[in-house]
Amino acid sequence: MKKSNLHCLSLSSKTNLIMKRIVLILSLFIFACSGGDGDSNDSNDSNNNQNNTSDQIIGTWVLVNEEWVGNGTWPEGQCRGCFEEGDAGLPDQFVFTETTATKSVWECFQQDGSLCSELEVYGPDNWVNNGSDSYEIGGDDFPVTFNGTDEMQTPFGDGDILQTWSRVD
Repeated sequence: MKKSNLHCLSLSSKTNLIMKRIVLILSLFIFACSGGDGDSNDSNDSNNNQNNTSDQIIGTWVLVNEEWVGNGTWPEGQCRGCFEEGDAGLPDQFVFTETTATKSVWECFQQDGSLCSELEVYGPDNWVNNGSDSYEIGGDDFPVTFNGTDEMQTPFGDGDILQTWSRVD
């Protein structure tokens, strides 16, 4: 009878050990498949920017080009961002910190690059990464197309203008 009890105890211990291993393996599998803490370096997967230090948009960006992509041609007399060599104003600038965005804008006339308007500063406004290259700045949608890590393009003026920005830091 003692032998029989030992055999049962031994079988019970083996079963218990196997069950513990199964629970451990399942726990590891569930943890590995979970979304984690959302601290991804891929800005397209981030749903917000709280405690964010790695979003691709963080930095200082300078306007390097504007292209009319709307119907027809650039309207006569409409100002553009200052970015061309010889323009009276400095190139427009976007500064994204971990939580805010500030845009400094100088407008120049198409014909001669003279100032159309003095410096205007917008922000700082809070920004959020909505994922898939879609941001929100101060409650407004801000779609972005990244070309590598140091260039981004953004629509402007109801989508009629495509702005190209270059990272300077």
